Amino acid sequence: MPYINNNDIAVRYELAGDETKPPLILIFGISMSCEDWFELGYVAELASSFQIVCVDPRGHGASTRPLNSGDYALEKMASDIEAVISALSLKNPILWGYSLGAKIALAVAGRNPSAYRGLILGGLELHSVVDLDNDLVAETFAQGPQAWLSLWRQMFDVPRGMAERLAVSDTKALHALRRAEARWPSLAGTRDKIEVPVLLYAGEHCFFRDATARMVNQFPDGRYIEHPGRNHFDLMTESSWITRDVINSFTPPVTR
Repeated sequence: MPYINNNDIAVRYELAGDETKPPLILIFGISMSCEDWFELGYVAELASSFQIVCVDPRGHGASTRPLNSGDYALEKMASDIEAVISALSLKNPILWGYSLGAKIALAVAGRNPSAYRGLILGGLELHSVVDLDNDLVAETFAQGPQAWLSLWRQMFDVPRGMAERLAVSDTKALHALRRAEARWPSLAGTRDKIEVPVLLYAGEHCFFRDATARMVNQFPDGRYIEHPGRNHFDLMTESSWITRDVINSFTPPVTR
């Protein structure tokens, strides 16, 4: 597994696709990893159109998993992505994040808006509202990885490989991340800096559906699409639905 060192954090990444094509950075949601982009079909569907770089931010997958919540400040999470981009000398990449990954992607773009070609943001809110005195996610992390997997299985039919990875999640590190997320700043001001195309998407029954849809008018070049009947979790298994739109939106047309 390749790694980039970011101030003593080993950030794991995986490469795929065509290095002559536009670079596309992929960042999934909380407790997920590079393997999910592969297993759910995204990488295979995107490989002929992009140079793909999947990243495990700190606390996720095979990257370093600190146990101190101070290590999960949003700017530090964003710096993991920037470290990979810098080390690989990626020029004007596209950032794609889902759920927690979408917030990280937007934070990255807000730090240097002119450096990115476009954004794909799925299922997010601009301000993380986390009440640690009554938070199901934090409570489940405190119970361990099997409890975390059981919670996911209540939401959708978890693919086998994903289930195996969730069952060995470092929930102590993820609990530290969740505590940090409760203090993350709002990203509302970031959107004013973004002038590149932004594709927003969510499932019809996603708990962040309304928040995501409202953002479409807050970016100068924003567009929102929605998958009927899907929630925040089972939407992730519909890779072809969103990858077709991403390819059409972020690759140059074929000239004859």
